[in-house]
Amino acid sequence: MTAAVILDAPGPLLVSVFAVAAGGLAAASRPPEVDLAIERAVSEQSPGPDQRTTVTVTVTNEGRGPATDLRILDGVPPALTVETGSPRHATALRAGESASFQYVLATRVGLHPFGPTTVLARDATGTHEREYEQMASGATELNVAPTLDARTTVPLRTQQTPYAGARTTDSGGSGVEFHATRDYQHGDPMSRIDWKRVARTGELTTVSFRQERAGSVVLVVDTRADSHVGATDSAVARSLEAAATTAGSLLDSGDRVGVATFGPGSAWLAPGSGPAHRARLREAFATDSAFAAAPIEDEDFLPWLARRRLRRRLSGGTQLVVFSPLLDPFMVESIRRYEAHGYPVTVISPDPTGRETTGQTLEAVERSLRLSRLRGAGVRVVDWGDEPFETTLVGASRRWSR
Repeated sequence: MTAAVILDAPGPLLVSVFAVAAGGLAAASRPPEVDLAIERAVSEQSPGPDQRTTVTVTVTNEGRGPATDLRILDGVPPALTVETGSPRHATALRAGESASFQYVLATRVGLHPFGPTTVLARDATGTHEREYEQMASGATELNVAPTLDARTTVPLRTQQTPYAGARTTDSGGSGVEFHATRDYQHGDPMSRIDWKRVARTGELTTVSFRQERAGSVVLVVDTRADSHVGATDSAVARSLEAAATTAGSLLDSGDRVGVATFGPGSAWLAPGSGPAHRARLREAFATDSAFAAAPIEDEDFLPWLARRRLRRRLSGGTQLVVFSPLLDPFMVESIRRYEAHGYPVTVISPDPTGRETTGQTLEAVERSLRLSRLRGAGVRVVDWGDEPFETTLVGASRRWSR
């Protein structure tokens, strides 16, 4: 600027004045202090699966001065997808002024808590900025209950329970499917005597049929932090949807169905049947915090204690359907223990592994070995890849029926 004065050059002098003024303003400014009220509203608090819900975020400047440059990022639940709109918004607000923005989420089964909203505030010069997180008031979660509609048939292992139902067993008795014949014993019903054989040989024999019983099943969802992985969908989110489909199928078959989680925030609903129990299952999937699609941080969680607690809750004749990506040896060992203690296990394992890197390929190979180890122990395993769950289950059922 001194040279511009000496040379009597007005152009450079004006530029220099503005540069000095801007530099002085930047030096004098400080990181902006903003006081915002953030409110979130949803068009449907408890939507059904595969529906859409609109999220509206309203930001109000409750400070005394203007907020000249605000960048807002809402905390979208990690398992949900933004269909239209954007959870990002940029605005400037005078004191007392508000601004709103909207985006639309595609829903899926489970409890979906919103995360904190991220705020980035800059001063007028753009030199200083302040970034922080703030919990929005209003809607803090979405509760998506499954329909429990049967879209496929889930085959169970052979078992006996004291409850009548549609599942055939390996035991003889009253029923509709022929099982075997034996010598007549005093007290056998007359209707079960093989009268044709009596007429032919004169020998009294009794016909037994395969007994039909209801299955008693507990659906176990692996919700440990290590299971919240996947290139696009979390393995836990996929497991929840598969568990809901399985529950609907088994209830429609007359089976007794319960549900549990293997992870922090243990959920438990004992096996039952009927409309009231179906409603309790739907509510558990939608509202129990243990079914949250985001990882639950719990430093006190002990996997071996969770395994023992679940076993103590199981009654005789119960079998398990376990939903887990099987990414560690502990889950494999737990499943083998349940099988060895007389609780037949079927595993439905969503595959979250990839093949893009050497590490991903190695993890995929290790997971494949775990699946083979379970099959070698007599456990039924469904390896669920990218295809629809119903398609995978139909293919597995055909292999099991051979």
